[in-house]
Formats: sequence, structure tokens, C-alpha cells
Amino acid sequence: METKIETLVKLAVNGSSDALETIIKQIQDPIYALSLRMRFHPEDAQDATQEILIKIITNLTGFRFEGPFLAWVLRIAANHLKAVRKKKVKRLQLTMKKAQEIIDRAEAKSWFDTPMEAPQPFVEAEMISACTQALLQALNRAHRIAFILGTVIEVSGVEGAYILGISPAAFRKRLSRARNQIKDFLRTNCGFFDGANRCNCAGIFAGHVAQGWMNPEKPLFVSRNDRTENPTRLRHYMQELDELSKISLMFKSFPPKRSSRYVASTVKELVQRKNYRILTDPQII
Repeated sequence: METKIETLVKLAVNGSSDALETIIKQIQDPIYALSLRMRFHPEDAQDATQEILIKIITNLTGFRFEGPFLAWVLRIAANHLKAVRKKKVKRLQLTMKKAQEIIDRAEAKSWFDTPMEAPQPFVEAEMISACTQALLQALNRAHRIAFILGTVIEVSGVEGAYILGISPAAFRKRLSRARNQIKDFLRTNCGFFDGANRCNCAGIFAGHVAQGWMNPEKPLFVSRNDRTENPTRLRHYMQELDELSKISLMFKSFPPKRSSRYVASTVKELVQRKNYRILTDPQII
């Protein structure tokens, strides 16, 4: 049975700008979620999202209606993100071992013993966002993208395999390995994941501010005005979940989803100016 998005694709290919705009609005958030967690920096993610949207728009005739449209979209996004380089920050050379060493040094400097007094929710949300983003960078690229697809975007094993161009068994194996690496680190270190652990957001954030690594007046991932999930409320809720569900909730909630409205408006403007057109027979997959 044809879905609404498939109908929109047909209308867009036949020249409907309204259908094209609706498609952009429906797919920009999953593309941004994937881009942000692969690229780390929000500005890099916005740039990548715009580039991917343009690539999708100019290649809509390449969709053969043989599977879910979102899976086709994410396959294009994944291929693009494998090639694009970070622009705003130097490539993070982080591994799980180095992440562990950061926690050890923070404990040795007594950061966890002198936390910020009554930090505002956005401060804790900023720290969790930075940590989850950094932890993703500690995974190699193949495991990172499998983790994001399977845990954050929650594609099926078949869809994940199609997106990455591997077998379903290989996708499940990568996802399992990535989840285990993340789980092992969180289980032994993260106080948000388990209150008995040594690392706490208020303590490590205070240490990062003292070192000049983070600025509460210029947060990277969260603003004071964001409708951010309250970390305290979320922590209480997480107590009722199993480990896999906790991991999924953490990485879906942080960084908080920000509407990339300027991306959609920019792409729409480009289309209206007719700088880009739908190609006849693309070979991009």
C-alpha cells in the first residue's frame, strides 16, 4: 500500500513545490539527528543536513518505491557522512580508553567533590549532551553509525543493513558491539546512568568551566531557552528501565532535538530560485 510520503514523492517529481517542502520538513530531523551524532558539532551537522537535503531533492527520481522512503534517505545521508570532513572543530581522537583516562584525571583533581551549587537544568543537559557526543566519537565510524541508526533513530535490522550496504547479520553484530562498548563505559563511570557511579554532571562541568573547556554563557548544545528534558525528572524515570532502554533514552534525549528550520528554509529558497532540479536517472546509491 502506498504511503503518504510516497505520494508526496510522486507529486514532487512532477513539479509540486508544496509536496517538496513537506518532504523536507518530514525528513530533516532524522537527517540532522544522524549528522549531529556523526559530526559532533552542531554547525557541522547543519551544514551536512543542508548538503544531504539538496542531494536528496536533486535525486528524487532515484527512489524506486521498493522499500521505505526514510531508509532510502538515510542511505544517502550515511554515504554522504562517510565522506564529509568536520569543519568547525578538529577531529576528535577519542577512544574508550582515553575517555576512561579523562574520568580518572577528573577524579584525581577532585572535580567530583566540588560540584556546581544547584546547577540549572540546562547546565546538566549541556554536560550530558557533550558527554554523549564525545562518547559516540570514541566508537569507530562503522560502529558509531550502526549505533545511531539502531539506538537513536531505531531502524530495523533489515533497514539498517540496507542503509549501510551490509548484511542484516553484520548490522546486528556492529550494533551489538557498539551498544556493549557504550554500556560498559556508562555502567562503570556515569552518575547519570547509575547514581552510584563517581562521575557527576555538576562536578565535571565545574571542572570543565574552570579549565576553560566549557562556557555556561555559550553552551554548544543547549540554550537557556530550549525546552530541554529536565535531567532530574529523566533520571528518576530511567530508574525503572533496563540498561538497554536507559542507553536508548539517553542518546535520544541528548543533545536535545533542535528544529533546523533555517536548513529547510534555505533549501526551499534554493529550489524556488531553480538553482537545483530533479535529475532524470541518478546513480547515487
